[in-house]
Amino acid sequence: ARALLTDPQTSGGLLVACAPEAADEVLAQLRADGFAQAARIGRLEAGAAHIRVS
Repeated sequence: ARALLTDPQTSGGLLVACAPEAADEVLAQLRADGFAQAARIGRLEAGAAHIRVS
């Protein structure tokens, strides 16, 4: 399962997208599966495209 979450070109992690109401459950499952640093890093919103890093 871990191999499915990494990019073989860079060995870096990939983003996981889910419905906002499922985010807590998805994070809990990822952490339970050994991905202790899984984190919510953003959200998609309607409107003009922009990226904000916090």
